[in-house]
Amino acid sequence: MFRQSLLWTSCLALLAAPVAGAQTQAKAPKPAAASSQKLGANVETRTFKNGLKVIVWPDHDIPNVALFNWFRVGSRNEYPGITGLSHFFEHMMFNGAKKFGPGEFDRVMEANGGSNNAFTSEDVTVYQDWFPRSALDIIFQLEADRLQHLSFDPKVIESERGVVYSERRSSVDNNNMGALAEQVQATAFVAHPYQFPVIGWPSDIESWRIEDLQRYFKTYYAPNNGTLLVTGAVTPAEIFTLVEKYLEPIPSQ
Repeated sequence: MFRQSLLWTSCLALLAAPVAGAQTQAKAPKPAAASSQKLGANVETRTFKNGLKVIVWPDHDIPNVALFNWFRVGSRNEYPGITGLSHFFEHMMFNGAKKFGPGEFDRVMEANGGSNNAFTSEDVTVYQDWFPRSALDIIFQLEADRLQHLSFDPKVIESERGVVYSERRSSVDNNNMGALAEQVQATAFVAHPYQFPVIGWPSDIESWRIEDLQRYFKTYYAPNNGTLLVTGAVTPAEIFTLVEKYLEPIPSQ
């Protein structure tokens, strides 16, 4: 647990570093091909043709890998009528795609010695995988499949809608601290999307349409809206090769 916490803290620091220079970078012409940069301490970053940014930090102390798939989407990207969709996709991304059907993501991950989690905030949605390096190829297949071919099965959507609504009841509606925190935030941010609760307003959770979900997914779950961090018993070259094979073919939006 300590090691995972240390990796997590380190990855946050890595993410923060490029952000500080974002304004300067924006003035540079967009490269025609993939660009690479060394950040020191064996850390390398590369931006691929579809806009996906990948940061690799080799650490060969143990034969494990930690992968963090960041998307710049959270409740701040929502509006009345679709609040809670970012959090909803945190759930939906584990519910089946084209190659790996319902329940297969977790089953394949665990069969290969891995585990996963995810979280949503006002600003980002992050998917986390921890696994032995022997599972590198299959993990990239899993990630590529759900990013490119996520299933929108109506039965699964309704089932997950019920799960999210139940989560809201337990963490907000039937929780004094949760209800108070939601009201304070909604009052503090009057003319700003931070007023929306990450889990969504009840009326919106009840009324999301499949068209809303598909539009939201296509807009924000795109390679050019993501940053992939990989650290552990890996080399930048092998990670970049896997990205070229499985993730770079996914078109930008």
